[in-house]
Amino acid sequence: MQITPHIHAIRTPLGPAPDRFVNVYLIYGDKITVIDTGFNGSEKLIYEDILSTGRDPADIGLVILTHAHPDHTGSAKVIRDLTSCMVAAHPSDAPFIEQVDPAMLKSPAPGIPPMVAGPVPVGRFLNEGDSINLGKGLTLEVLHTPGHSPESISLFLREESALFTGDTVQAPGRAPIYTDPVALVRSLRRLMDISGIRHYLPSHDMPAEGAVTYVRLKDSLSYIRYVHEIIKKAASAMPGTPDPQVLAGPVLAELGIPPGAGLPFIARTIHADLAAEGLDDIFNEK
Repeated sequence: MQITPHIHAIRTPLGPAPDRFVNVYLIYGDKITVIDTGFNGSEKLIYEDILSTGRDPADIGLVILTHAHPDHTGSAKVIRDLTSCMVAAHPSDAPFIEQVDPAMLKSPAPGIPPMVAGPVPVGRFLNEGDSINLGKGLTLEVLHTPGHSPESISLFLREESALFTGDTVQAPGRAPIYTDPVALVRSLRRLMDISGIRHYLPSHDMPAEGAVTYVRLKDSLSYIRYVHEIIKKAASAMPGTPDPQVLAGPVLAELGIPPGAGLPFIARTIHADLAAEGLDDIFNEK
């Protein structure tokens, strides 16, 4: 899907369910920049998009990984092996990209490929405030937006007022996954302070334009608060110290999300929420 003359969005699958996906974005500058790569195997969809424009996948010069989770890094190795492109990520994420969890390199079920093709070297570290010159008058600005993971980044293409949020936005109705709700709330508010965003380009939500961007960011903040209230309610009904693994079931049920939808990740979200200090005060900050 073409977003602007320079930006394309590709929906890559996260499984058999059509509503589970991760968006990969291509920026067509002097070379082609790929933002996140989907699971292992998603490179085929990426190559198809490139070929449809009359360019060659060998034109990929840079892969940017917004964080190290497998649904964002899975096909990075295959793309680099084909193109010899540079891979860029936050420095704290580099060890997880260069030394992949062995579980990610095994088939999760017969006939299904591993989630990650393999480790890949990170050739450029991306820190808060960095700028990446893509040619054709295009510059990406790096924003450190922790919360979903400690090292998560977002990217802003100022010339086209396009905001790539990675997994910073927690879309209502989807499984909430984050490691630090306080940091996440502050990251979302920071993104809301960017004026004049024309293109909202998230990983697990539908791209949108204009003022809808700020609605989606605000909805994400409200969703995190709603999840917090549900966790508090479920924890108060449990005697003793709440067990996040046990709480995950009733929390997902209250959210109307199937119990198999990332149960371990939800348990981590619950643990982070319960451990967060001053979270109620953070929600009330102006």
